[in-house]
Amino acid sequence: MKSLLIAVSSIAVLAGAASAQEGPFRLGAGYQAIDTDGATYDTLTLRGSYDITPIFSVEGDLLFGLGDESTTFGATTITSEIDYGVGIYGVARLPLNDQFSVFARGGYTYFDVSASAAGIAFSGDVDGWAFGGGAEWAFAGPNAIRVDYTRYDFVNGNGNADAFGISYVRRF
Repeated sequence: MKSLLIAVSSIAVLAGAASAQEGPFRLGAGYQAIDTDGATYDTLTLRGSYDITPIFSVEGDLLFGLGDESTTFGATTITSEIDYGVGIYGVARLPLNDQFSVFARGGYTYFDVSASAAGIAFSGDVDGWAFGGGAEWAFAGPNAIRVDYTRYDFVNGNGNADAFGISYVRRF
């Protein structure tokens, strides 16, 4: 996790020297920790969005798992991981000044997951509603840092999860 945060910070510092006109497109990359009842998964998050108005935008996420998580139940150890996830959101943004804004978002997500226990491998998927919010700070023109929280409520009794993320964002 430290390596990823250092890499994102380095990219942000280097990109701060570049100048570009701020436009309606945002591209970002960062780290997100997804906490379920029994495990916490590390993911690389890629995100793109388009501002329909200064207040409303649409956003898409693509997540890749960065490793697996082991959980022990009695004498059985289950190893599980997030292979990938995708999501689409509507975002309402409130600019507080030229550099800082807060936002709320809601949408739908899909995750492909896999697990193994006692030499038997399983794979499957979960999907459901997602909502959350966060803040974005534009520290140098079109370059920003974003922190966010997302609550995943999976359908068909598949539980829920809480995710906390930090990412670098570039506006075009």
